Amino acid sequence: MNRALFRAMYKQYRKKVAAISTGIVLYEGLLTWVYPIIAKNPAVIEVAESMPSTVKTVFGISENARTDTFEAFISGQFYARIWVMLMALYGIQTANALLAKMVEDGSLALLLSTPVSRSEILSTQMGVLLSTNAILVAVTIAGLFIGTFCSGIEINRWNYLCLGVLGIAFFSVIEVYSLFFSAWFVEEEQALTYAAGLTLAFYGLDIVGGLSDKLSWLKNLSLFQCFQPQEVLEGTRGTMPTIIGLSVVSAVLWLLTKKVFEKQDLAI
Repeated sequence: MNRALFRAMYKQYRKKVAAISTGIVLYEGLLTWVYPIIAKNPAVIEVAESMPSTVKTVFGISENARTDTFEAFISGQFYARIWVMLMALYGIQTANALLAKMVEDGSLALLLSTPVSRSEILSTQMGVLLSTNAILVAVTIAGLFIGTFCSGIEINRWNYLCLGVLGIAFFSVIEVYSLFFSAWFVEEEQALTYAAGLTLAFYGLDIVGGLSDKLSWLKNLSLFQCFQPQEVLEGTRGTMPTIIGLSVVSAVLWLLTKKVFEKQDLAI
């Protein structure tokens, strides 16, 4: 990794990371402020429990999962759908900008004309991608801790920390295969299309698989099955095997990305 390049690239994205972090913390603050009011209203709980399983699936709530806990509320309102797609979108766009976009605008050619090797450049871009990912996840978990503390909501902080580590591993897979497409196709629009298309396909399989018992097998084809926030927060699902599996997938994708990028015919 090239430290000078890392600092230069990180400066380009720190404002974006700060803006997204601020939005996440404010939204979490709103949810933790509203929850005690909602929890006191039995009618809201009854409505939640009466929701059809198909509707629960759309909100990322498991068919037999509880609906009367803060974990169910924060998962359905934020973690299961909004947060996961926000982070996926950030990872796809950033991976594309860090490689494919730089090829098209000629800035990568300028870097390649310096003594910095391709391997160093790719490792640095990967470092920027993963570090900003970790920062956003850390801010998300920290923001929830602050919000629940201020609102007097009791939570199992260890489960939330486990969710944070799982989130880093999960979003890393999306970011690495997005970087792989950027290294493979080089063209910005094509790389973005494939990365976004694959992610939306996984997301669609996860939703469609929950709409019918006959289609439930489709869930097994979705990457999003590796990220079930409510089950993790309620302590009904372990995270270590999934984290290890996702880390192995990221490592394999990284090796493929490196191999493809080093053999790519790029104009200097």
